[in-house]
Amino acid sequence: MLQALPDGLPVRLVGPYRLLAGLGSGGMGEVHLACDARRLTSDPYRMVAVKTVREDLQVDGEFRVRFRREIAAARAVRSPYAAVLVAGDADAASPWLATEYVPGPSLAEAVDRSGPLPVAAVRELGGDLARALDAIHRAQVLHRDLKPANVLLSAGGPKVIDFGIAQAFDATALTSTGLVVGTPGFMAPEHLEGSRAVVPATDVFCLGALLAFAATGRGPFEDDEMGAVIYRISRADADLSGVPEELREVIGDCLRLDPAERPSAAALAERLAPSRTGVFPWPGGVLSLLAEHGDAARRFGEAAASGTGVAELPTMGPTPVPYSPTALGAGLRPRPAAFPVPSASAADAARKRTRRGRIATGAVALAVLAAVGVVLLDKGENKGSSGGKNAIAGGAGGGEGSGAGRAPAASKSQLVLPYGGTGHTQDFGAGATDRSARAAGWSPWEAKVPVGAGPCVLAGELLVCSGPGGAVTVLRAADGKEAWTKPGRGAEPRSPAWAPAVADGAVHITDAEGVSAYELDSGKKSAQWPHPEGGYVAKGTESLDGVLYTTYVRPDQAAKNLLTARQLTGSKGEVWRASLSGIPDSPVAAGGRVYVPVGTKLWSFDARSGKQVVRGGPSGAGGGCWGVVVHGGAVLCGGGGESGIAVLDARTLKQRRVIADGVAPVVGPAVTAKGVMVLGDGGHLYAYDVRTGRELWRKETEDDGGDLIIAGGQILAGSGLTVSAHTLDGKGTADRTIFEVPKEVASSAGETGYRQALVSGGVLFLVLSEGVVVSGYAP
Repeated sequence: MLQALPDGLPVRLVGPYRLLAGLGSGGMGEVHLACDARRLTSDPYRMVAVKTVREDLQVDGEFRVRFRREIAAARAVRSPYAAVLVAGDADAASPWLATEYVPGPSLAEAVDRSGPLPVAAVRELGGDLARALDAIHRAQVLHRDLKPANVLLSAGGPKVIDFGIAQAFDATALTSTGLVVGTPGFMAPEHLEGSRAVVPATDVFCLGALLAFAATGRGPFEDDEMGAVIYRISRADADLSGVPEELREVIGDCLRLDPAERPSAAALAERLAPSRTGVFPWPGGVLSLLAEHGDAARRFGEAAASGTGVAELPTMGPTPVPYSPTALGAGLRPRPAAFPVPSASAADAARKRTRRGRIATGAVALAVLAAVGVVLLDKGENKGSSGGKNAIAGGAGGGEGSGAGRAPAASKSQLVLPYGGTGHTQDFGAGATDRSARAAGWSPWEAKVPVGAGPCVLAGELLVCSGPGGAVTVLRAADGKEAWTKPGRGAEPRSPAWAPAVADGAVHITDAEGVSAYELDSGKKSAQWPHPEGGYVAKGTESLDGVLYTTYVRPDQAAKNLLTARQLTGSKGEVWRASLSGIPDSPVAAGGRVYVPVGTKLWSFDARSGKQVVRGGPSGAGGGCWGVVVHGGAVLCGGGGESGIAVLDARTLKQRRVIADGVAPVVGPAVTAKGVMVLGDGGHLYAYDVRTGRELWRKETEDDGGDLIIAGGQILAGSGLTVSAHTLDGKGTADRTIFEVPKEVASSAGETGYRQALVSGGVLFLVLSEGVVVSGYAP
């Protein structure tokens, strides 16, 4: 993740870029998140990673020549799977270069925090990285230091960093004493012989070790003693016992002792993943990390754009350094003195740390190599593998959940309704990305709730979920822990779950017996009201502005049904009731009206008095008005299995037009504040202008269930246990998976996927079918 800049320092510029936050640092250099100083942005995809040499180091002419060559070499590499060099200046007082910023974790961090990748993801990962190596090799460049910390993960796949640049920034393969500085466990046998033996197949060997790490969580040469690691590498003695069988042969071929027997990068790409189609199959844990990194970058960008000093922002949590900063090498002379090499006792202490910590830095590797007596002769050139100082996988990291950067507490009066807001538009508005609405200390979580729970309402820092038979479960939005719960009435609850109504510091739950009120903070029951006398059964509820609207039916007399309004704040009690001569559905309140589908018609009532205003509905055969959505001066009616959406005048309920004619919606509609209606039929998404009825675009999609909502200027749609994002203009890539229910949760969540999605404060809450609620980062 990102580190805040030191407090009290002025804005720092490097070339045309303003530094926003720290990405990592080493003995000789630093890497920063930055953006164009003339065009400040909070968009991570318009940011860059700027590498600079430490200001207290003297840079001589030899280094500048080599640095200039490395910039030229990096510029020659063109691959969608390698981070692009944006700019650089070898002649600056302190040389620098800028590459595209990848808002995602390194492979090292992803595996450390989320565990090994599934086989499908490893195949795609390997195919993309092999294609990156092929492009690098065709540009006459060798990477020399391909390792988990030098692979960054993006939503669209992996990106290699530090290709061809590591020579300049990590300086040389050999120090003045002739010791190899490399990344233990991710070096090839010929690496140990010096730079003249390094060939393109060397990078392929490193890729094989990297893929073994991705598939198992440990390197194939890993050992408690560094000397044993070096010995095993020299013999290509790889331990692939934990690698899934379907990957073992291809990884083993990459790790052959003879470079001539290894596949080329191009051939390897064909074996692993011949073509890229659809969404990259990142598991849910990685998707959450992607959103976490993007969210952190946006925070720093927003602070800079708003004039807030980026130094005032909190550190975003510990993290492994995802870039290869500089190591001590030829051409760089520290002004005071060379940095100290740890003692043997320090190396011993390092070996006693966690498995990944044992091989954390190049400096420790130097000390261990010296202790075991591995000395390699300088062959006359200061070239070869780079001296990575990165941890192969690092800290468990923490994001905001670690207590580093916490959002202010949200007010408990701040409600996020399950349908996005007034009128059931499914648009969660500005609050979807307003991080001030996020519960303090939030981090992704999963929680068990009663089967059939939902819908849920977010009330400040509490997620309130109803359940069958009047059950209610209240979870802390920050960590998913249960605040309090009440079971449904009776052994076999008789009523479905309706959305809880939160008002006046209380949760109001409708069940078969009536309406019960519980104190929001404690769960203590404070009141109970029975349903109207006469055998009435609740059919649906709606709450808005402290009033609960309920439709009732009498099973024995279909013509004597009711709509009631009950005040939940101030002077509580029933305000009015109105008769309905037909079978009603759930009410929808918006714009001072209450709309109730009754049979094939839509009835409209004044929200204050309960007076019936007008009846209307779609014209033509089929009719019906189910799935009511109110937007501005229009009411949208889905025809209950019929194709198309009828647009009615909200005042007169007369039909204006039919849009999406011929499309039978499976999900939606959702309507943006600007009047763009989106719906899906299971194979396509469609967008229409509500005002004109004109189709704006359509696109193929695999989304086939769950809510279709608008959040953060994007369309979020679901398929099973996956949520994907689509742009509102319909352009760009197709589906972009932004969240997937973690594998360990999916087994208990069932295969039917989620029933409700709710977004607030950059957090996505999913209520799953089998009694599971999960929360993760939203885009």
